[in-house]
Amino acid sequence: MANEQPRPHDLRYLDADHVKHPSGTFAGLTVCSSDDENLGSISGVLVEPASRRVRYFVIERRDAFLARRYMLAADTPAVLEAENRTLRILSNVDDLERFDARQVACFSDDDAITAMFAHPAA
Repeated sequence: MANEQPRPHDLRYLDADHVKHPSGTFAGLTVCSSDDENLGSISGVLVEPASRRVRYFVIERRDAFLARRYMLAADTPAVLEAENRTLRILSNVDDLERFDARQVACFSDDDAITAMFAHPAA
């Protein structure tokens, strides 16, 4: 069951401002496919506190008048290009799934405690 998909009620949304990497945060990080297609920018992540894993990137895409958010599996191979704030990912626009924020709670203090005291991630 290593590839079992988490259920929406097991996931928590964490804003990109709170997700750090060695050269800053994920806030506004551009996501591009390996063939340079702009997929959008990271607005947050969906984490599973009990397993201490980021399961999805939440990506905001803008049309002429509208911004929509999508999910992209975080286990997709990716390279962070810190100098130009780009996450180059082995994926394309067809891999994006609509994100419904109403189905996922925000990361809370209780979730932080769950993550700290859960069994080690496998």
